[in-house]
Amino acid sequence: MSGRIITAIFMIFMMHTGALGQGKDTIILKNGQTLIGAVKQANLGAIRFDDIDLKLITIKLIKIKRLVVMERFKIETVDKEFYYGSMRTTDREGWVEIHTVEGKLIPLHITHIFQLISLEAGFFNRLTGSVTAGFSFTKTNGIGQFNFSGDAAYSTKLIDYSLSLSSIGSLDSGRYSRDNENMQFLTTYDLTTTWFLAAQAQYQRNLELSISRRYLLLAGVGNKLFIKKTWRLLGITGITVSQEKSTEGVSSVALFEIPATLLFNFYQFQHPDIQITSSQSVYFSLTQKGRIRYDGSTTFSWQLIRYFYFNMSPYINFDNMPPSGSASNFDFGIVVGLSYKF
Repeated sequence: MSGRIITAIFMIFMMHTGALGQGKDTIILKNGQTLIGAVKQANLGAIRFDDIDLKLITIKLIKIKRLVVMERFKIETVDKEFYYGSMRTTDREGWVEIHTVEGKLIPLHITHIFQLISLEAGFFNRLTGSVTAGFSFTKTNGIGQFNFSGDAAYSTKLIDYSLSLSSIGSLDSGRYSRDNENMQFLTTYDLTTTWFLAAQAQYQRNLELSISRRYLLLAGVGNKLFIKKTWRLLGITGITVSQEKSTEGVSSVALFEIPATLLFNFYQFQHPDIQITSSQSVYFSLTQKGRIRYDGSTTFSWQLIRYFYFNMSPYINFDNMPPSGSASNFDFGIVVGLSYKF
């Protein structure tokens, strides 16, 4: 039986089950394997699929030959377009047809799907993230240190939430020192297909820069500068207010700054499987004339087996006016660890 006949039978079957309202989401891979179950979400070139036999798995979009999604999703494309609806396969390999809630039919190549957000799935089906643990080296004291980090992301129709945290500590003579800590919660609200509002709460600790703790709040606006098949670049600016305490116990007044932040994601699912995430922020002080701060971190991830990745994360912190008592205005480090992504 020819491939065209098989495709025709598959399309007729899926249209029939869809009309009955009993159809399952279906994926046909380029190697011929057929998966039946439920699409949970898609992001950064991969789709999460709950197969009735294999349970929850992650599939790279470039490996999908045909795709049918019966439930309603928010569909964001690499062309910065939004649609709300379901998807059906077409007679062209690698293409789908979006059935919008307004009744329109939009053709789209599968690899042009940037993000799928379920309009009906529960909380845990929309949640993604990773946890990482390992060993690191920093300028702070020139010795090996332990590190732990984690991140989580959750999306709804118009709002995206992300939480990240990291901790670097050293053990010396039986005493554990919390050398560098960072926790950040960011939420964004879509205004248009390219512009969004942003709000952020952050906690920082950096002993090299004599920061015992810093609390920071941000309110601003962002733009999806570039969204491509394998990478994206977002920009955020606005105003921040922070309050910091030095290692000498001196607390500052409220500090106002103007931030400029770039968020970058890159993914390559061909061998080798590589993912890169980067956050680079510059802060221009409005309270302390001439003060400039810079926080930058980048994570390179190589897939080892399925959900496990080897991570290498260099970071840089700079402050031309650190709190009094600081012997340095610059800190850097390289964090290495093993990551599990869910």
